[in-house]
Amino acid sequence: MAAPGVGHLLPAVPTAWAAQSAGHEVRVAATGPSLDMAIRLGLAAVEVSDGTAAHAYRRLAERAMAARPAAHDLSTAWQRFTRPRRPEGGQDGAEADQGQGQDQDQALSESLEVGRRMTDGILRAIRDWAPDLLVFTSYIGGGQSAADQAGLPSVHIGLGMPYGDLSALLPDPPAPPVLTADVCPPSLRPPGAKPGVPLRFVPCNGGGVVPDWLLVRPRRPRICVTWGSVLPEVGMDETLATVLEALDGIDAEVVLAVGSATPSAGRPLPPGVRPVGWVPLTALLPGCAAVVHHGGSGSTFTALALGIPQVVMPHAADQPVNAQAVIRRGVGTALEKTRPGRAELREAVERALGDAEIRQACAEVREEIAAMPGPDAFVRRLAAAAS
Repeated sequence: MAAPGVGHLLPAVPTAWAAQSAGHEVRVAATGPSLDMAIRLGLAAVEVSDGTAAHAYRRLAERAMAARPAAHDLSTAWQRFTRPRRPEGGQDGAEADQGQGQDQDQALSESLEVGRRMTDGILRAIRDWAPDLLVFTSYIGGGQSAADQAGLPSVHIGLGMPYGDLSALLPDPPAPPVLTADVCPPSLRPPGAKPGVPLRFVPCNGGGVVPDWLLVRPRRPRICVTWGSVLPEVGMDETLATVLEALDGIDAEVVLAVGSATPSAGRPLPPGVRPVGWVPLTALLPGCAAVVHHGGSGSTFTALALGIPQVVMPHAADQPVNAQAVIRRGVGTALEKTRPGRAELREAVERALGDAEIRQACAEVREEIAAMPGPDAFVRRLAAAAS
């Protein structure tokens, strides 16, 4: 089970493939873009909503972008994102944080609403198909609530950093998962975060046509600019335009890997920018010297797994947490302002391109991730949990 955004589905796809290869039956319970992506990737899928869950998910993204602050304190992003709430719905912290706490509470409520709109459909799929185990990637409550009502054990596969169980905040909390797969390498885990069952993050970015020029190693450094699957749909054209203008004239090849690859905000692209649309990052990033992105878990962890220096421009949700981890581990640079200036952007990119310590840290984390147990080993844990 995954939320409507493809970034929630893709981290579980390698495990689903491994389960099928081991002879198990797999069904994906999803809706909207996640359902479409599951079908594209050759997985049998079940529609679990009438469209309202996907609409609620998009509305959540739009409101998160509208409420984003002018800047993030990346030294405290983890503490703020995971800060426990008082039982009466308040939030610990200074009075100056109350506005941000209210925004966070609203986002939490809307996230759980997305899951609520999927619960009945997931429950029907469980009753009709009679599975032995439910695996979910999103702490939005829908899959866990349905599994709990059906008396079915559930397992969580993390998206990236090890976040807490949001479903515990539901009025009638479901049973916790029997296993939590932790894809976060130990050197990136925040202090105090509880580790789960280690699972190697295997980059999966969907399919796409790889252009011929991408098969040839570039003569100049190549910089990838990508913005995930959600932000380009909720009004990020101006930010992308600023990124491309900041990179105009840099001694590098700039590849814009965003959606349909139409010019940002209707403007012509700067000279030297190659628009490629949706291309799997697993095909694009290995030839890149750096990647500029929004800080989504998929982009962040794909770059980590491939050892590519990152420049992170976080806006909302867990993006500041990922940016904080990138800075703390030294695998790239990050910007606190949600609308940084061109000079600030250019400086961050040039540092990511030229800093030997960043490249060394990237190589260390890549090796650390490669040494973690893979999906085949985790599927054996799933089979034991289901028996």
